Amino acid sequence: MRISYRFCLKGYYGLMTDNLESRVQVLEDTLAIQNLKHSYLNACDSKDVPVIISSFVSSSCLIDYGPVGIFTNPADLAQVFKEVACHDFMLESHHAHNPIIKILDSERASGDWSLTYHLINLSNETITTLQGSYRDLYQKAQGQWLIQETVFRASSSLNLEIEERMLKVIFAGKP
Repeated sequence: MRISYRFCLKGYYGLMTDNLESRVQVLEDTLAIQNLKHSYLNACDSKDVPVIISSFVSSSCLIDYGPVGIFTNPADLAQVFKEVACHDFMLESHHAHNPIIKILDSERASGDWSLTYHLINLSNETITTLQGSYRDLYQKAQGQWLIQETVFRASSSLNLEIEERMLKVIFAGKP
């Protein structure tokens, strides 16, 4: 039995299109945005501050990470990141998943992501697992997609303490 699949991607400016070139461009842009987000999160894990900064537009930027802070400049986020996270005892792992990317036009896109974040803090012997979601806006400048706005909201947190080689729950629930 042969199954035939026909699909149409929403093209630029919200128009449905059968144009192969437009459909391929939407797929390329979607993949580029996914790679951008994953590169940014990998840079957070590896403490690569220049890559973190280069993931964002340099002006007219909004980074809203709730209790961590709200920033209009990626360098300001990087400064806080250096102070808080750039330590050998902070073992972080960011996992973005379930992306929903919408290409709005040739230079703008939006994205919704789920995040699972793990932190092992060797200094105070704690483990944190955080779940939440990102809502992003992207801008294409000189052929490269960058993050223009990102808002992260936590939905659950599990905080554990390592005590005498046993795990003790400090907090579990919605932050």
